[in-house]
Amino acid sequence: MRQDILTWGIALMLGVPVVAIALNEVIERLQRQNIPFVETLQHLRNLVLPFLTAWLVMRQILTLAPSGNFVRIGETLFWVAIIYTGLSFLNTTLTPRKKPKAWQIRVPNLYFLLARASVVLLIGVHILANIWKIDLAQITTALGVGSLVVALALQDTLSNLVSGFLLLLERPFEEGDWIKISPRSGTNFEGEVIEMNWRAVRLKTRNRDIIVIPNGELGKTTFENYTLLNPIHAERVFVKFSYNDLPNHVIEIIKKAALETPGIIADPEPNVRIKEYGDFFINYEIKIYINNYPKKDDIRGDLLKIIYYAAKRHKLTIPLPTQMEYSVDQALLKSEVPQERVLEYLEALPYLAFLDPSTINKLARHAIVEEYGIGECIIKAGNIDKGFFIVWDGCVCLSVKNSQGEDQEVFRLSGGDCFGEMSLLAGQRSLVTVTVVQDLQAIAIPTEVIIYLAEHSAKFALEINRLIEERDQAIKLVKGIVKTF
Repeated sequence: MRQDILTWGIALMLGVPVVAIALNEVIERLQRQNIPFVETLQHLRNLVLPFLTAWLVMRQILTLAPSGNFVRIGETLFWVAIIYTGLSFLNTTLTPRKKPKAWQIRVPNLYFLLARASVVLLIGVHILANIWKIDLAQITTALGVGSLVVALALQDTLSNLVSGFLLLLERPFEEGDWIKISPRSGTNFEGEVIEMNWRAVRLKTRNRDIIVIPNGELGKTTFENYTLLNPIHAERVFVKFSYNDLPNHVIEIIKKAALETPGIIADPEPNVRIKEYGDFFINYEIKIYINNYPKKDDIRGDLLKIIYYAAKRHKLTIPLPTQMEYSVDQALLKSEVPQERVLEYLEALPYLAFLDPSTINKLARHAIVEEYGIGECIIKAGNIDKGFFIVWDGCVCLSVKNSQGEDQEVFRLSGGDCFGEMSLLAGQRSLVTVTVVQDLQAIAIPTEVIIYLAEHSAKFALEINRLIEERDQAIKLVKGIVKTF
């Protein structure tokens, strides 16, 4: 017996410090590498190792009886430390949310809670049955009489728990999905799933409010998932225009505006049709497709804004529910800005100053002042320029794809600057994309007029050629085609 005590004493005196030193070394290395198992190992060093040592001293050195209260308390504390360390390990290894580390295992929140409860339950049963010698069978029998009462009292809780497991098995939605729930109460709820636990599902609405819906309620109702399997979602928008506007012309303008709206995909392409004839308007239905449902309202707003500016440029009439008598000056059909002001503006531009008055008058007569809203794309790279534009008011950005395939700004143009210079070169496509960054008024000169001007004015042709070369050089630098030293 003394030999065993001596052996255990030597083993504990040498082994415990060695294990503690080894754990310290491992913890320091993990801290330097920012590995999250540090907390688990700290619990192992600070809790499990001391309680295990104390229990072994009582059992092997002091030879206390296993049934003694001190030994039982020491062993109980050791297993409680195991529970605490095990929960820390699960918290590090499993995650119910987006994985911050590649090696972590993502599980539904209900499974995560079940794993934690299993650790506590299993070790708790071991402590009660094997350490404190409590007959759990007798306790279960004693509770059998009241189990029916307990079950009735907790039927809603048990219903939520079972429904939660069924939802996890079927997986009709996951965290991050946007769903619309239609419960029996008649009030619809729509939002993003941010959490699924054993009792309820939490949704975050567009107003950033949190709605908690019990799992039992979800098991009895229907819901729509806007992002499951296919993120493409069809959305309908309605706009009204006057009977004076030809439907085919209106549909063409609306479809073009929809294709230029950020967030609306081109495949499937937008569909525009007449919904109904009203008392004083034609109601048009626009069916668009988006792949970012949370941004639905923003995309609708952008589309309506772009349609407004497009309607204004093309002189479409947005009708009002009143009787109005229109008397429109023919000179204003092309531009709401008087021709005299356009002429004065053109005469003040330095790159047109050398033109004779008759030529500038010709430009002013054919010019149209067009208005564009922020975010509208006037010209796309790879398309043929639809005219020569002079910025009257506002600002546009000229951008290209760089060597990494990302959009990069090359120039920013404001009052007096021009773009669309590639329209002078027959068949040549635009090298840049022109996007409005500040509400724009631009003087648009038709292609045939600007070509006529270039053919009859060598100075203007040289000025435009210099502009083309300057922008072409800048574009090549952005794309990485040429290098500067």
